[in-house]
Amino acid sequence: MASTYNTPGVYIEEIVKFPPSVAQVETAIPAFIGYTEKATAKINGDLKGLPTRITSMLEYETYFGGAKAETTIKVAITDEKIDGDIQRTIVVDQPSEKQPFLMYYSMQMYFANGGGPCYIVSVGRYGDKLDEEDTEVTMITNTTALLTGLTALKKVDEPTLILFPDATRVSGIDAATFYGLYNKALEQCKELQDRFTIIDTLGYDEIPTDTYVSDLRGNISANKDEIKYGGVYYPYLDTILDYKIDENRIVIHHKNEEEPEAQEVITSNLNTMDVAAAVTAIANEIGDFDTTFEGSLIAVLQFLYDATNGFNMGASGAGTDVKNYAAPRPLTLHSLLETLQADLEHLIQLKENTNVEANAAISALSDEIPVIDVSPIETALTNFNDLFEGDGKIEVLYKALKKLTANLKKNIDEGNETKVNNLIDSNTSNVLKEIETLITVADIDNPADTDTTLFDSVAANWETLKDAIIDNNPDDGTPEDISQDTNNGALHGRSLASIEQLDNVTYNKILVEIGKLPMELPPSSTMAGIYAKIDNDRGVWKAPANVSLNYVTKPSVKLTNKEQDLLNVDVQSGKSINAIRTFTGKGVLVWGARTLAGNDKEWRYIPVRRFFNMAEESIKKATEQFVFEPNDMNTWVRVKAMINNFLTLQWRAGALAGPTPDKAFYVNVGLGETMTADDVLDGKMIIEIGMAVVRPAEFIILKFSHKMQEA
Repeated sequence: MASTYNTPGVYIEEIVKFPPSVAQVETAIPAFIGYTEKATAKINGDLKGLPTRITSMLEYETYFGGAKAETTIKVAITDEKIDGDIQRTIVVDQPSEKQPFLMYYSMQMYFANGGGPCYIVSVGRYGDKLDEEDTEVTMITNTTALLTGLTALKKVDEPTLILFPDATRVSGIDAATFYGLYNKALEQCKELQDRFTIIDTLGYDEIPTDTYVSDLRGNISANKDEIKYGGVYYPYLDTILDYKIDENRIVIHHKNEEEPEAQEVITSNLNTMDVAAAVTAIANEIGDFDTTFEGSLIAVLQFLYDATNGFNMGASGAGTDVKNYAAPRPLTLHSLLETLQADLEHLIQLKENTNVEANAAISALSDEIPVIDVSPIETALTNFNDLFEGDGKIEVLYKALKKLTANLKKNIDEGNETKVNNLIDSNTSNVLKEIETLITVADIDNPADTDTTLFDSVAANWETLKDAIIDNNPDDGTPEDISQDTNNGALHGRSLASIEQLDNVTYNKILVEIGKLPMELPPSSTMAGIYAKIDNDRGVWKAPANVSLNYVTKPSVKLTNKEQDLLNVDVQSGKSINAIRTFTGKGVLVWGARTLAGNDKEWRYIPVRRFFNMAEESIKKATEQFVFEPNDMNTWVRVKAMINNFLTLQWRAGALAGPTPDKAFYVNVGLGETMTADDVLDGKMIIEIGMAVVRPAEFIILKFSHKMQEA
């Protein structure tokens, strides 16, 4: 506002009548710290270790991938003859060695129970879409990476909840280390005062002798200023989520007392394969790349270069004397490469089929009575697979060829001069290297000859493997040589994927049975979704309890009132644990709303702690605009009015107790009231706020008595 006016005219002055407002911050923005399949937005690994905000399961899958497939689910098929008919039963067991990565499933539970925006901190990747500096994680051996993710989260202001979905799956972790991780999270909550930690127990047992409960109380922090920022839920939950499975590594155990025929089926399948013919076809195809290959490639690339510069090379132009690549036919080379790629792909598929039969033979023969030595088969299988895996071997060459073919086709289609020049100047040597490797490992002069070249070795080793399998077949047609063991039905030893074509009905029944397996998960991610749902529907001041859980069939331990007594009230340390229980006709309900500071009358309840977090953070952010404003009455009045308005709205919403606002809260600021003259000289503006936050009716007591008859 101008203090003087020097030029004649009309001036407008806007007078501020309304106090500034306080905007309520978000209250349920969890941060999930754990392991993901990938961490990629645009470039492989560009999201690793970076707290990333997402809003849906689709976004999670786009940036962080899916679950790690289970490989140790046991499938047992039994065929019994009942009343003349064969009756088949299928029994599926839980994975014997579960994958340790729970982040994907935890996100499913979070969104299914009302979750919204959240942050993901990927501290390790278990997929193969990695950058050059990353390595694939196969197991979780310590909490170091999780602590690193927690440190990264400290720099982000928005998250209000902290979770570690994978912490319970750290291999060999002890209680001190496990709860030490959560103690670090509680320390961060205390320092920042804007977030809350949802804690899982390391495991579960039967109440009242549950060692996991005593381990928690013995190892979690005893500092009241820290534990008021954490809440624990018990026990784990059985969910309806489906395991992701690797069908190629789930082995079938088939028992058929009537018609044991595993070896016969294996032998028949092997006899239908013709690896030698596949190898010969590849060698013949490579033979087309003769000594003029380098000139042929250059001719094609030169044609592309000329074409982009407006020249049209006819049939009589340069390159007509180069074998099979007379211009203008740049696609000829691509076509030949594509055919070779298809041949290699066919050979790799034969390798996969061979592994199915060999592993089925090993499984079936290992069950024989008397026991049969399968080491010759295992040795032959290893030698056969070694020809496909590793540098300069078939699978690596196939991947390089596939990439080469795609890049060549892309440049041909685009006809971009710069890219074509780059292809000629920079990549020709790489193109030649891959093709020359293929030429080197194959006997192109006489593909039918057997020598030490890679492709010829494939055929020879396959024959050795086939002979080892067939020679070990115990059934030579005489009754005394037939296997005495009955665990060798036609599907025995096969992978789930391999029986899809062989017996589709059984394959689908197995998938149904696997889908029925309950997946057990720690409750923290489910509770994060409940927090978000309650906050959105009612408000952060409403206790996240007496709420049913989605995707949950039952808690892993069924608690009674007496058993919950030991969890809810801890007279010694006050470390309360919230129960999740099943009630007849109501389903699975959250039946507790206490922080770890269960004996503290100020911070006993989760909604009280979280409401103060919200109010403190909201008022703090709104008050920042007054930094460096004059520390006088005008500023104090504006600040007080701003906070009064905010808390009045909270009172009207039902967050604060009291018949009138002055009974529900107070805001004091001013000289002689909250500040001394020295405070003002020191630049301090001190505001004192008191709030009577509503507390949950944890115990509803109904008193009944007999009324005396009066007439």
